[in-house]
Amino acid sequence: MFLMYIDESGDPGLYVEGKNSQHYILSGLILNMTDWTTYLDRLKKFRRWLDKKYKLSTREEIHASELIRVNKIESYKNITKSDRIEILRLYSEAIPKIFNKAKIINVCLDKNELKLGNFKNFSEYAWHRVIQRFDRFLSKQDRDKGIIIADDTDEPLIRNLLRRMRFYNPVKSNYNDTFYNSIVENIIEDPFLRNSKHSYFIQTVDVLSHLLYRKEYPKGSLKKFNLHKYFFNTESILLKESTKKDKDNLGIVRK
Repeated sequence: MFLMYIDESGDPGLYVEGKNSQHYILSGLILNMTDWTTYLDRLKKFRRWLDKKYKLSTREEIHASELIRVNKIESYKNITKSDRIEILRLYSEAIPKIFNKAKIINVCLDKNELKLGNFKNFSEYAWHRVIQRFDRFLSKQDRDKGIIIADDTDEPLIRNLLRRMRFYNPVKSNYNDTFYNSIVENIIEDPFLRNSKHSYFIQTVDVLSHLLYRKEYPKGSLKKFNLHKYFFNTESILLKESTKKDKDNLGIVRK
């Protein structure tokens, strides 16, 4: 059995300059359930080390955007900005070591370059792509099935999408303009939703999705920290076969 933990960056609505994000990103961390305890132990050890070095409590939620600009998490204010960004660098370097046998699926949508078509919003669009890639990954395993565990989000939308894809999922052929029905067969149950505050795994994918955002949309004032480069630290466990069309050859699904 494989588990995929997912979190997002950006909002799902149409882009309106100055009011919402130009992007919508989903990052999914795939791991075999037999490795779950090992990964949890490593995460706990890493968090204890951060606590010792930066006084970041093991009970405090890791929230990437808050580490860069504190808004709600008051305890972050006791850590300097350079140290908070350093925590993100250390986390990005730790991920492929902690999750050495895991894989990461990334979907990064630029709203200006895409049309929603039959999708309700960019969340449904991105989730459709993630579900397809996870199901394809599972089909290449030894009869293993998968379960999706996500941060609190639009549960009815994701549940209905996954249920629909189990009997109707038209995919365009690579050889002509025809479509075939590529139903999802390897993901069981409806997605399980977790509060990220209570899951180190969800917090990890929060970091992943935000670092991908910083790579795609670097901010000049943060370049001195090389924040836009941290995502590349996870390259060794990216599921690059998710797509062959990524301009960076990192398997990032963009449409």
